[in-house]
Amino acid sequence: MKKKLVVFLALVLCAGLLYARGNADQGASGTTFTVALSEDIRAVDPGLAWNYVTNQVVNQITEGLVSLDANNNIIPELARSWRQTDDLTYVYEVRDDVVFSDGTKMTMEDVLFSFNRTKDPGGGTYFSDFYKDVVSFTATGPWQLTIKLSQPSAVFKYFPTTAAGRIISKAYYEKHTVDFGTAQGGIIATGPFVYQRWTSGQEIVLKKNTNYWNKEKLAANIIDTIVFKIIPEDTTRVIALETGSVDFSANLPIDMLDRLAASRDLNLTSVDTYSITYLAMNTQRAPFNDVNVRRAVSHALNLPEFQRTIIKNAGIVGTVLPFGPALYGENAAKWRQYLTTAPKYDYDLAKARQHLAQSGYPNGFTCDVIISESSLASQRALFLQESLKPLNINVEIRKMSGDEQDTYQMGEILDSSGKRDYDMLFGGWEADYPDLNGNIEIMYAASQVEGGYNAAAYVNPAVERLIDAQRSATDPARRFELQAQAMNTIIDEAPYIVFDYSLRQSALNKKYTGLAVSPAWLWVLPIQNVRRAN
Repeated sequence: MKKKLVVFLALVLCAGLLYARGNADQGASGTTFTVALSEDIRAVDPGLAWNYVTNQVVNQITEGLVSLDANNNIIPELARSWRQTDDLTYVYEVRDDVVFSDGTKMTMEDVLFSFNRTKDPGGGTYFSDFYKDVVSFTATGPWQLTIKLSQPSAVFKYFPTTAAGRIISKAYYEKHTVDFGTAQGGIIATGPFVYQRWTSGQEIVLKKNTNYWNKEKLAANIIDTIVFKIIPEDTTRVIALETGSVDFSANLPIDMLDRLAASRDLNLTSVDTYSITYLAMNTQRAPFNDVNVRRAVSHALNLPEFQRTIIKNAGIVGTVLPFGPALYGENAAKWRQYLTTAPKYDYDLAKARQHLAQSGYPNGFTCDVIISESSLASQRALFLQESLKPLNINVEIRKMSGDEQDTYQMGEILDSSGKRDYDMLFGGWEADYPDLNGNIEIMYAASQVEGGYNAAAYVNPAVERLIDAQRSATDPARRFELQAQAMNTIIDEAPYIVFDYSLRQSALNKKYTGLAVSPAWLWVLPIQNVRRAN
C-alpha cells in the first residue's frame, strides 16, 4: 500500500512539474508562439541574414535606424527621422532613448560600429557590397548620422532598411569576436526579443526583451517566448501546423496548399514577393559554358505546363526576365511592352535540337543538378530530367538539405579546379528591397561568383558596366534604357531559366491574428504584433 502511495505521489509530483512547465510557457506573462522553419539558420547575426529563414529569426532580435512599412514606405525605427539632402548625402536623426537587451544604452558609437562593420569586406558579413559607394559614416551631431556616397544611387535609400542596417552592441561584439552570432556566442541588440539558445538542426528559442526601449509596444506584446522549430520535411511541417504543435509557417510546400487551405484551424494567406525560382546553369565549366547548350535546355522545358499542373496559383510562370511584376516599379508599363518584343525561349524541341547540334555536344551528355530536399524541388528535378531525355541529356539528381544546398548556391563548395561544384542547380533569389536591382546585381555581378549568389557563375563585363550604370541613374527613363540593354545580352546568353515568380504563402493558427500580410512585413515578420483572436 505504501509502495502504491509513493508511486501515486510521484506521479502527482511529475504532473505538477509538467503543469508548472506548461504554465511557464502559457502563463500570465505571455504566450509561447511556435514557428516552423524549413531549414536551419545561418547565424544569429544580421550580417549573415541573407536568406528568408535566417531573417525570420534575426529580425526579432535586431532593428535598424529605418524600416519598411506594409506598403514599402521607408519609416523611422531607431531613428526619429531621416532625409536625403542631395544626391550624395543621407542624414538620420538617431533616437537618444534606446537601450540594448542587456540594459546598456545604445550610443552613436554602436551605430557607427555597426555600419562600418557591414561595410568592411573583412568584417565577416554578406553585405559589404551594399556600401561600396559609401565614402563615410559620420556622427555630425550628438545623435545624428550622415552618410556620404561617392556617386548617386537609385537604390541606396533602401539599404539601411535591410539586414545591412541593423544595429548591434559594439561592446558585446568585441567581447565575442570569436563566437558572435553562433549558438554559443549569441547576440545583443535592440529588438523586442532576445536570443536564448540555438540547438543546431532542432530549434532556436527567443524570449521577450523586458528592456525593450519602445515601452508601448512592450506592453502590448503578448508573446513571452518564440520557438523556431526546424522541420525540413514538408509533410511533417504541414502536420505540425494541422495539429497545432506549430502556430505559424511561411515556408510552405506549394503542392500541399490545398490541404492546408482545407484546415478549419488555419488561416492561409498568399502575397506577392520579389522572389524567383530558377535553374542556374554553371557557365564556369563544360558543358554549360557552351551557350548553345544553355539555349537548347531553355527551349526543351514546357514551363507553362509545369505551372498549370504543379505551381497552379502559387506563383506566376517565369519569363526571360530575372524579376517579376512586383519589381517593375515606376517602369511597369515599359517592362510589359519590353516582353512583347523580347526574344523568348518557348517550348520547342526542334529549336532545342538545333541549338544542341550547333554546340560541342550534339549527341547529348550526362550532367547533374543540385536540389533541396523539398517535395517541390524533387518535382522540378524530375520534370527537368524527363524534359531533357529527348535531347539525350541524362540528368543525375543530387538531393541535399536546404542549408547544404544553400552553401552550393552561395559558391562555398568548389571542385578541384576551384569552380562551383555542380553543372546545374535549382535555387532562388529574393531582392532584399523593393527594386529590381536587388535581383540583377546579385545574380549577374562577377563579385557574386565566389562566395555569392551568382549561381550561374555568369561573368560579362559589358553587362556589369550596365548594371553599375543603372544603379547610379536616378532618372527612371534612363534607368530603364540601361536595364533593357543589360537584359538583351543576358537573355541571349541564357545563364538562368526562370521557372516562376513566387508568391509567399503563410499559415497562421486561427487562435492568433496580427501578422500583417504584405511582401515587406512577411519578410520582417513582426511577431511582437501577434494577438489572440477574439
